Amino acid sequence: MKITLTDAKPDKIKADALVVFLFEGEKPKGEIERLDKAISSSMTEAISLGDFKGKLYEVGSFYTHGKAGAKRILVVGLGKRKTFGEEYYRNVAGAGCKYALKLGVKSMAFVLTEGQSAEDVIEGAGLAAFNPEIYKTKNKKKDSLEEIIIAGKSDLQTIKHSQVVVEAINWVRKIINEPANLMAPKEMVEEAKKIAREHKLDLEILSEVEAAKKGMGAFVGIAKGSEEPSYMVTFKYKPLRVLRPLRGLKVSPLNEVPTLAVVGKGITFDSGGISIKPSEKMHEMKMDMSGAAAVFGFMKIVGQLKPKVNVIGVTPLTENLPGGRALKPGDVVTAYNGKTIEVINTDAEGRVVLADALSYAAKLGATHIVDLATLTGAVLVALGSEAAGILGRPENWVEEVKKAAKEAGERVWELPIYPEHKELLKSDIADLANIPPVRGAGVIAGAVFLREFVPEKLPWAHLDITGTAWLSGEKPFLPKGPTGFGVRTLVKLLGLLEKAK
Repeated sequence: MKITLTDAKPDKIKADALVVFLFEGEKPKGEIERLDKAISSSMTEAISLGDFKGKLYEVGSFYTHGKAGAKRILVVGLGKRKTFGEEYYRNVAGAGCKYALKLGVKSMAFVLTEGQSAEDVIEGAGLAAFNPEIYKTKNKKKDSLEEIIIAGKSDLQTIKHSQVVVEAINWVRKIINEPANLMAPKEMVEEAKKIAREHKLDLEILSEVEAAKKGMGAFVGIAKGSEEPSYMVTFKYKPLRVLRPLRGLKVSPLNEVPTLAVVGKGITFDSGGISIKPSEKMHEMKMDMSGAAAVFGFMKIVGQLKPKVNVIGVTPLTENLPGGRALKPGDVVTAYNGKTIEVINTDAEGRVVLADALSYAAKLGATHIVDLATLTGAVLVALGSEAAGILGRPENWVEEVKKAAKEAGERVWELPIYPEHKELLKSDIADLANIPPVRGAGVIAGAVFLREFVPEKLPWAHLDITGTAWLSGEKPFLPKGPTGFGVRTLVKLLGLLEKAK
């Protein structure tokens, strides 16, 4: 997609559609008023007649009949000024783009409203342009958007940065959306090789046999149930070998070089194993590798932007199936860090494979860790699809990740871990069980489990993205299906870490 800047007046911009924004109950002002007058005050008249109210995500369409540079004008409502927050800037751009795509436009121009940035528009419109209908042979929608024009103050570096991020996220969404028979672990490994080769990243691929030799009994235990080969895939980006510790952030004494490790759950299909899931919506469990896909996409961005921060990406890739060799409820496995796990429920497999991935990230020299996982249905019950759960330690690191998420426009909500929560995972025969014996505190229990595989002094944050990784129904600014949640937060976090040096 081509992205350009223009300093032309709104009424002179040539495009298939020109998008402007208005608050509810307000009429065009300034340059937008001038544009409105050029088309015979059609916008003002629609507002006066009540045909366009300016409610959040409402879109009004006006033909220009050659009286302006654009063929049509799309007015996107911002809702009431007093309730509008900066988190909506991306979404309203997406609403305009989503509406325009139904009209088959090839080029769109956006007039930035007060407080809105080019980054907001590029990300909002770019994400709205994603087409999830990848295998439809009849009436297949084509990604028709070829150009975005930004009318407002910006710079080429911001444009390039935003375009890199959007393209990576849409790639992540495509990978997540692929059927499990076409995106099994071996296919994901091939994608990892392409990323590493194209962006000159170090890549380590451990087979099940190699992982077993290293002592990754938790990962290998889950992998046993699938006929598909499984892999532990690790990316490494280390442009700097000696750096000062980050100001205000505790660095592990094991390694004075600050290294961000991102760990993503990569279950390419989750049937639940022996503790099999209900059949309803099981077909959507191809998205259980959303965390790993986000790590892949993030590493693509790292390879292109080349930040001055060391980065490691660790992804355990396997299926969770009820094969003849699959783990049975009550089986015990030994994780990479030596702790034993009683697998009470094989459908709580994500935390088991992540146990080895987290321990391995720490062993490789991580000084700060973030993991992303579609870990629990409990987070969907608690927060719906509007926010991901975040838990971790110490508080200043969790706050840093929350800050990054806010800047990225990705909502997260922190849940507590109290000392008493450790009692949730007691086992009669092993160091810990993978689920509590009773219902309740499901999101917290998942985080408490993962915490056991991160060294105590190592800053760590866990993002439970079950509700945010996949939309069951479309939104005014996004199609249904995969969202690529978490990638933008990681990019913003990387920026914060660079500034903290």
